Amino acid sequence: MRTPVLILVLLAAVLAAAAGLYAILPPPALQLAPRSGPAIAAAKSWGYQLQNIEARLIPDEIDVLVVDHSRDGTSGRAFTPADVASLQRRSDGRPRIVLSYLSIGEAESYRAYWQRAWSKQPPAWLGAENPAWKGNYAVQYWLPAWQRLIFNSAIRSDALADRFWRLLAGAEKPYLDRILEAGFDGVYLDRVDAFEKLARERPEAKADMAAFVAGISAYAKSRRPGFLVVPQNGEALLADPRYVETIDGVGKEDLLYGESGDGNPNVPTDTRSEIALLNNAKAAGRPVFVIEYLAEEALQRKAAADLGQLGFIPLFAGRQLTLPPALPPRSATAPAP
Repeated sequence: MRTPVLILVLLAAVLAAAAGLYAILPPPALQLAPRSGPAIAAAKSWGYQLQNIEARLIPDEIDVLVVDHSRDGTSGRAFTPADVASLQRRSDGRPRIVLSYLSIGEAESYRAYWQRAWSKQPPAWLGAENPAWKGNYAVQYWLPAWQRLIFNSAIRSDALADRFWRLLAGAEKPYLDRILEAGFDGVYLDRVDAFEKLARERPEAKADMAAFVAGISAYAKSRRPGFLVVPQNGEALLADPRYVETIDGVGKEDLLYGESGDGNPNVPTDTRSEIALLNNAKAAGRPVFVIEYLAEEALQRKAAADLGQLGFIPLFAGRQLTLPPALPPRSATAPAP
């Protein structure tokens, strides 16, 4: 009777030793094939839809498409490589760039990394729920424990090692690795502007976010050369050329309208200062994707003309981003030279 018990004890010891070795000397993530396809700098139009995605409803004219990595945000309904490939292929056969939405300045309770126990015992990095967006929570994004949920070189990409890691460490594969392995062309990073409300309590919050984005970019490009990183908002970071070098484009919400309510024009001095920062990206060859949440066609036409003159790429949509993207007014879809 002692032999089975001894075997179990030895097996437990081996597993514990393996777990320790795996944590100390993690194997490198497997290299993925370099990204191929259109250059993002050549884009003339873009779309942004986070729910109800159907490839057949995306207009062929859309050059860059931003979607969630999943049909409903959960890992169970995540887009497969075949799904992503269908979004990357227009009906006429031409390729398009498809970026996965990824929030790095807030945690979302419907993501694979979320644990039920956090409602009673939240981790040190988890903050209050966003009153405007149920299920979204502030994070101390500079803390390693949060960043490891987004990207972590300690977790390999092959299925066997992935299961082994989850068994030993109780961890899910990091969010960025899921996106990389699904075949997306890049990521569209949301809540990059989280540093803006933290300047008083944490003076280094801005530098922390720049470093976080740089780390995401370096890791993703090391696994898949040519992978694209496009942050949304947080344009104050564009004052640093080193930050601009780490990204491949930039998104901006509510540049001309919407800061005081949808359809309301923004304060001109604020708009001018934001345009000056966005021009830093444009001057470095990074396209600027602007979304305005405007319903009135007259305002859309005016905004499209103004953005076209700036050389920015306009999009108009509802703030919930539930509908297939529509092209801006034809008269001003192309950026000025």
